[in-house]
Amino acid sequence: MDRGTTVLQAAAELGFDIPHFCYHPALSIPANCRMCLVEVERARTLLPACCTQVTDKMVVHTENETVKQARRAVLEFILVNHPVDCPICDQAGECKLQDYYLAYDAQASRVRTTKVTKVKVYPLGPEVVYDGERCILCTRCVRFCNEVTGTAELTVVERGDRSGIRTFPGQELDNAYSMCTVDLCPVGALTSRDFRFKCRVWLLSSADSICTGCSRGCAIHMEHHQSEVQRYRPRYNPEVNEYWMCDEGRLSYKELHREDRLTKLQINGASFTWPQGLEKAASMLGGAIESHGKDGVGVVFSPQATCEDLFMARRFALEALGTNNHYVGGKPGGQGDDFLITPDKDPNRNGLLVMFPRRSRPAPFEQLIEDMRSGKIRVLYMMGSEIPVEGQLREDFLAEVAKLDLFVLQASRGGELADTARIILPACTHAEKDGTFINVDGIAQSVTKAFEPHGRSRADWQIFMRLGRKMGAEMSYTFFKELREEMVALMTKNTTEVDEEPPAEEEPQQPEQEESTQEAAGADA
Repeated sequence: MDRGTTVLQAAAELGFDIPHFCYHPALSIPANCRMCLVEVERARTLLPACCTQVTDKMVVHTENETVKQARRAVLEFILVNHPVDCPICDQAGECKLQDYYLAYDAQASRVRTTKVTKVKVYPLGPEVVYDGERCILCTRCVRFCNEVTGTAELTVVERGDRSGIRTFPGQELDNAYSMCTVDLCPVGALTSRDFRFKCRVWLLSSADSICTGCSRGCAIHMEHHQSEVQRYRPRYNPEVNEYWMCDEGRLSYKELHREDRLTKLQINGASFTWPQGLEKAASMLGGAIESHGKDGVGVVFSPQATCEDLFMARRFALEALGTNNHYVGGKPGGQGDDFLITPDKDPNRNGLLVMFPRRSRPAPFEQLIEDMRSGKIRVLYMMGSEIPVEGQLREDFLAEVAKLDLFVLQASRGGELADTARIILPACTHAEKDGTFINVDGIAQSVTKAFEPHGRSRADWQIFMRLGRKMGAEMSYTFFKELREEMVALMTKNTTEVDEEPPAEEEPQQPEQEESTQEAAGADA
């Protein structure tokens, strides 16, 4: 063990779980809950495992009768004024107090006095609600605001059994990471306004994924029920986001189920099945290319898509459409901070850049507007409905799109472009497919399919492959694994090629890791 390792940390490394409330590996150690008391031979009293450092030849007892009795006493003390409302508590099913009570206490209370009442449904801020009666004063939330965000909105007020958590006068819990306090709370004292009374946690299924709110790509648990995402929770990743994620990213799951979700293949306003629709779309694209030539066709690549989707999009543009008029789409930039939030709101810009050789990367979106205005681009195939420009440029783009001879939109959401597109190809969201994203630091992370695609939507790579085949291109993969292996080979080639004058600003990060590959359904699924 390294010098400074605590008994609790050493036990965890050896596979022993010592119960605790106030301890968190990313916060300071106050040792105030006393739930982690253990017996150390030759020590005069029981010691808190969270702050007791291991020494040579130390003998520790974590589950003998003396230790269990101490835990029962701590739990009995905590439960003196704790309400017995587990059936209606949002934390039920993931509550440490509930778990430890069943493991160590499980006895009727000996106290017959009236419980002390405290504030309930008390708003600490716009996203977090406090229930004082459930609070066990572990102070995790207070330490998070002091040590992680540095905003220091919370404190402990009053004394004894009247103590509770409050914001300082004139303040509220409104920092950009306030909902992390809900994750930290081991009981039901802090709850999220968004998830409160929404779904029982034991009904939720979870998939490992990432937040697509910005280029940080925070690792998350995507928790869903009946093919609908209910919430995001941060998933520990020491190289990306550790234990945290921002409130804006946490609530971005709502974009997956917006009212403008595209679930039907439509051509000129009529719905088609995939075989019929792809046949007609291929015919319309072929006719447009014949009329305007390959130089009159443009393709917009979305940094919101996975690397696998972008790989097939590039192949489709080159092999099926035969065009080198490539442009970058995505979302407009925004605000960032010095912690996790980045100004770039596209989660896979690095993935898009390494998909192309350095000398032939897609042009900026502003160039697309100019090319449409000049008449160079008469046919546009757009991946994703996000428009990365704002103000007058946005209005100019919408005006020029309406003048095109053929506009194809392949996206999961339609937005204002759906009424303009003659061909709409419904793509599924990242919640409905496997894939890879490369974040701002060049770290590759895999996302796992959480549930089946809604309606007739399909993964972007499948749409490109099947439409490309209809247009005569040799684009076919039996397994998702085959596509990913070929994609990795291309990305490696593009990032290692020698360039006499490499770009100074748009140089992507080389992927540092490629997580485990999952085989998907067949290519025609």
